[in-house]
Formats: sequence, C-alpha cells, structure tokens
Amino acid sequence: MEFVKLDAAGNDFIALDLRGQDDAEWTPTPVQTAQWCDRRHGVGADGVLLMKPGGAGADFHLTFLNPDGSEAFCGNGARAAFAWWRSLSQNAFDTAHFTALDGLHEGHWVEGEPCVDLQLAELPRDTAHGAFVHSGTEHLILGMPAEALPELNLAALARPLRYHGDFAPQGVNVNVVATSSDSDGFYAMRTFEKGVEGETLSCGSGTVAAAAVLRWSSGGEAFKFRAPGGTLGVVFADEKRAWLSGPVEMPYSGTILPS
Repeated sequence: MEFVKLDAAGNDFIALDLRGQDDAEWTPTPVQTAQWCDRRHGVGADGVLLMKPGGAGADFHLTFLNPDGSEAFCGNGARAAFAWWRSLSQNAFDTAHFTALDGLHEGHWVEGEPCVDLQLAELPRDTAHGAFVHSGTEHLILGMPAEALPELNLAALARPLRYHGDFAPQGVNVNVVATSSDSDGFYAMRTFEKGVEGETLSCGSGTVAAAAVLRWSSGGEAFKFRAPGGTLGVVFADEKRAWLSGPVEMPYSGTILPS
C-alpha cells in the first residue's frame, strides 16, 4: 500500500489516497493504525489521513485517525491533506472544498502556505480547570508565563485533565499557551493530544482554540503561535469561523507491506 508522509509544523501523518481504489470506503483497523503510527516498529506518525471521494460539491472527503484508531478532526491534518491534494493535481488548483468528520471546509493557497477554515462548534467558556473550546474537537486552554513553558512537565499536568470526568466521555486535548507574546508577536504553546496520549509538536485545532480564547479575553482578529514544531497563524473571519495557516512538507513516500 503506497503512502505519503506529510509534516505540518511538526504534526506528522501517514497519508493514503483511496479515491481510485475499488473499496474507497475502506478504513484501516485500530491495530493497523497503531502499528503504522508506532515510531519504533512502524512508519511513525501522529495519525493517518485517508483521502476519499468527495460528495456533491466537495473535491474530496478527509478521514483522520488518531494512533489509537479513533476518528477525529485534525486542523493540521486538514491543511496537510489540502496541500497533498493540490500536489496531486500538479499544483493546478489553489482552492478546494472538502468534507471531514465535522462538516464542510475550504482550503486556499495563501503566500506559499496551505490555509483551511475551522468552525468553532462551541465558543470559549470558563470551567474549573481552564477555558474550554470546541474547534472541531475538544480543547482545554491553560495560560502560563512564557518562561515556564520550556521546563513544564506537560504530561504530568495534562493527563489528569485529559481524562477528567468533567470532559467525559470524549475527553479533552490540553493546550498550554503563553499569557503574553514574544517580541515578534508570537504566543508560545505546547499541546497534549488525546488519541496520541502524549505531546505533539503542534496542533492546528488547538491553535485555533487558543486564538479563540485570546480573542475572547483580549480582543483582536489575527494571532501568531510558535509551537515546538513550527509556527502557525490564525485569522478570524467571524465569531465562529477562523483560518488556520502554516507550513506543510512532504518529506518522503513509501510502501506499507503486509504484516
């Protein structure tokens, strides 16, 4: 089975194009997904992207699977899939419409980077643990001084929150964001992702969630973030719609052999 490896600001994915397959609705089992995403015994990835035929008005449908096999929406995965789709079209198209678990999305090529829109299913609200936002999936946003982020034991902080009963049964991703920007206007952030059950180098939907909290608390329409894997930008189109931009690389392709 042929695959492409995609890297979206440190979020990496195994991408499979199923559009021309006899069984385009096929989905790998949780065991297969876990094996492929394993960084020692498999290809290694934060998840699997499946590009499937699109319905009416859609260029393709995107299915994203976490390493544990659970389906979710992934903002960086959506950007990576759009960039990949564009490359398969020999860079002929700078705009796409595609569907994912949470509905219809648009992709645009802006200043050399793929940009996709995300919808806030739930605006920021205070909880006893931090600010909750649903930006395609569930996020808990915690603020912290920028100088504290590098040495933070993120797993120890995040695991009790990720599984907390207040967020059951779906659970929650935990994003720690600097309370102030650096001299270049970037907010530092780190993310613990459910499904991965560990830290990822960046998180697209979490970045949009963090921007929504900053907009809610301090105002503004455009925000820049610096994650361990790279930089991402968010620009709000309206209260519930935001554009997420950032780099995507395609470092290699390969073949997954039968186990």
